Amino acid sequence: MKRFTAQILVLAVLFSLAACGKTATPDTAAENPRIQEILSAAEARKQAILSSETAIVKSDTYIMGETYTGTAYYISNSGDDKNNGRSPETPFATVEPLRNIEMQFGDAIFFERGGLWRSCEIPVDVLWTEGITYSAYGQGEKPRLYASSENGAGGEKWSLYYEDGDGKKIWVYYKDMAECGAIVAGEDTPVKRDVAYWNGSKYIRLNKMDELTQDDYRVEEHLQDMWCFPFLEYSKQDLEDGHAFRSWNEDTRTYDYVTGPLYFRCDEGNPGDLYDSIEFIQPYAFSDVFANYTVYDNLHYSFSACSLTSGSGDDFVSCHGVIQNCELSWMGGHVADYATGMEVGDTRVQLNGGLFGRMGGAIGINGDDYIVRNNYIHNVFQDGISIETFHGDPSINGVTVSGNLVTHCVQSLMVCNWDMEVNENHIFKNITFEDNIVLYSGENNFLNHKWHEDLDCAAFIMQGGPCAHDGTLAVRNNTFAFSRADLVQIDVYSKEYSQVFDGNTYAQLPEMKWLYIEASDAAVTDPIKAVSTIMVDTNAEIIRFDK
Repeated sequence: MKRFTAQILVLAVLFSLAACGKTATPDTAAENPRIQEILSAAEARKQAILSSETAIVKSDTYIMGETYTGTAYYISNSGDDKNNGRSPETPFATVEPLRNIEMQFGDAIFFERGGLWRSCEIPVDVLWTEGITYSAYGQGEKPRLYASSENGAGGEKWSLYYEDGDGKKIWVYYKDMAECGAIVAGEDTPVKRDVAYWNGSKYIRLNKMDELTQDDYRVEEHLQDMWCFPFLEYSKQDLEDGHAFRSWNEDTRTYDYVTGPLYFRCDEGNPGDLYDSIEFIQPYAFSDVFANYTVYDNLHYSFSACSLTSGSGDDFVSCHGVIQNCELSWMGGHVADYATGMEVGDTRVQLNGGLFGRMGGAIGINGDDYIVRNNYIHNVFQDGISIETFHGDPSINGVTVSGNLVTHCVQSLMVCNWDMEVNENHIFKNITFEDNIVLYSGENNFLNHKWHEDLDCAAFIMQGGPCAHDGTLAVRNNTFAFSRADLVQIDVYSKEYSQVFDGNTYAQLPEMKWLYIEASDAAVTDPIKAVSTIMVDTNAEIIRFDK
């Protein structure tokens, strides 16, 4: 185990706000020179990531994230799918021509900087070819890959569906839409997705704990201001499979999506007139479970309800890859597992502790030998970056998460072992979270229930039992600041497995938790006890704010 020798540095920052009845906030905390340094470092890192240049070059030797060895294909908004796609002068316009190309290990696909592709899904046969690099070429901003099918701005796209004498106004979009995890209005305003349970013929209301009520759900009665609701009539087959929002079509080798009316309550007026941009967080996945030795570099990936995930299945685990220099934002929140579990009367109920499942984050790693570095990740429904292993999977060995800026994510950094029991053949080995800046976890989120907000918002989470490891799981030299719930959450305290923290900086506001242990429902508000005694991060810097 590690040896801890350095003394904790505690910076007690006292504000003269109590006299006027105010509490310290991230804005007032920024008056402190040390916090100014942290916020300046975060902004500098953000700009460095957003302006990073493509450094991947052709070579005879394949080095993930540095070189490619095969054929390069180019895609540009000014291209033509009839071109051969093999040069910046003859680019494709979309990814569709890639369906007719037998990709090889070492090939690369470059999107032109400044371009935008919507509902862009890499053909599955390309996606499952090992050793493919996806990156950017040209000058300017990173190429944008939006799952949002279109910009919903424009008053003509919304019609008034319902209005009452109290000022309530509910609008419906001009066409049916696929599952929508949330709406982003004006680039920075989350329009939360309301929830109800589809039983095969109608929607039924849920309470704040995601428990079934006896009431029918009606958007006219129950939809809140600045909330949305996609009314999708899922089929019986969808309910039985448990994948409510899409199904695989083997004939076309693509997904078919369930669609329906999309309602948006906006009492202020027609949202298409009020906002210059309205983007929909939809389940179209640019990359859904990628192959071994895959590289993502210098891409801007947004508005997808599905995570960019390495993934695993019954007979495979994807390993070896790099995700670097990317921006990932406004992701996650799709409805999943409407109907897995058991029958209760006419309703199928989940067995995993909740009736209504929503999920999805930015980056999920479920295999060996991954590097996730220098990415800017913000406004994510669930996990910003997670490393997860499930029952039946092998141990995860050799993952480095470093140099990332992660802000406004509900669960910013996560490591989860869902085996729940200690098993020497199912542990974490050589896992490192280092030099990441994590700010404002849980702020500006698009969760739908306070229950989730209270339990799950944290800068770093060890979930799924004791998260067993062999002493090589390290969380060091990171900055964790300003979480709306707790800075660190662990499911089960273990003296052997919980002591992974070293040399991190922690900054938290009054009345917020520094550490939460879910299994014992223990909230630790004393930073010294949380960081020094329980987490044993005796090299830490603690920045504490008082009223």
